[in-house]
Amino acid sequence: MLSILIPTYNYNVIPLVKSLYKQIEEENVLFEIICIDNGSNSILNNENEELNRMNHCYFTSLKNDVGRSKIRNLLAEKSKYDWLLFLDADVLPVDNIFIKNYLASIYKNQNVYYGGLKYDDLKPEKNKLLRWIYGKSREEISIEKRSLKPNKYFSSANFLINKKIFIHFKFDENLTKYGHEDTLLALELVRNNKVINQIDNPVYHLGIDDNKVFLQKTRNAVENLFKLQKQGKITKKDNKLLDHFSKIKSLKLINLTTFIYDKSVKKMEENLTSANPSLLVLDLYKMGYLCSITSD
Repeated sequence: MLSILIPTYNYNVIPLVKSLYKQIEEENVLFEIICIDNGSNSILNNENEELNRMNHCYFTSLKNDVGRSKIRNLLAEKSKYDWLLFLDADVLPVDNIFIKNYLASIYKNQNVYYGGLKYDDLKPEKNKLLRWIYGKSREEISIEKRSLKPNKYFSSANFLINKKIFIHFKFDENLTKYGHEDTLLALELVRNNKVINQIDNPVYHLGIDDNKVFLQKTRNAVENLFKLQKQGKITKKDNKLLDHFSKIKSLKLINLTTFIYDKSVKKMEENLTSANPSLLVLDLYKMGYLCSITSD
C-alpha cells in the first residue's frame, strides 16, 4: 500500500516517524517507513537506530553524501509498495489525520499529490529570520491559491506519488547540490501530462536554516538553475528568475548587473542577515549572483 520515504542528514527523525507510525497503525493498511541518512556520520544516527526496533521501520546510513536527488531515488528503489510518500526529515504533520488524508487521495487513483507546507507563526531568533520570512511568504501557500494553478506548486518535502510514475521520471541525479531538483521533477511530470493534484494536507517545516546557511543554499540553487538552463531542461518560461535574466541578457546588461552586484553584495548580505531582511533584496541578490556566474 504505502511506503513512507524520509531522507535525512544530521537530524533526529524519531519524532516524525513516531507521529506517522501512530497515525498509520490506526488505518490498518500495509506500510513501511524507510529512512536513510545521507552520509552525515552524525552522532544523531545512534538515536535514529531506534527505527530498526519498530515494526515495518528501517534506518540505515550511507558512508558518503550522494546528493539530494540520488538519496531520494535510492529510497524509492528500496521501497516495496505501490505508493510513495516523500517527506523531509525536518517536517511534522500539522494534524493527526495527515496519513488518512493521503490514503483517501490514493483511492481517488490519481498519480501525484502535493500536500503543502506551513511555518510556525512565532518568529525565530534573528539569525534564522530570513529563512522563516521566505518560507512564510513564498512557500506557505493556501490550498485555495494552490488549486488555481495546481501545476505551479510542488516541493519534495511533502508529496505522494504512484511508484510506477516516480520510477519512470525520478529526480535528476546530475543535481548534487541544493536546489531545484523538485522543480525539475514537477516540470517533467507536467510536460508528460501528469497533473499535480493539490490537497490541503500540510506539514510544518521545522528545520529553519540560519541566515548564512540559507544564503549559501540560495547560491547553490541559482547554480543549479543555470546548469539546468544550459542543458535545456528548464527555460525562461518555467522560472521567473530565468525570465528576468533573459531580459537583462537581451539588453546586454549582464556585465553592468554583475558590476553592481559585486559593489553591493556586502550591503545586501548585511540586510539579509539583519533583523529586518527584505525579500526584494533577496531577489536582487539572486539575480546579481546569476549574472556573476554567467559572466565568468
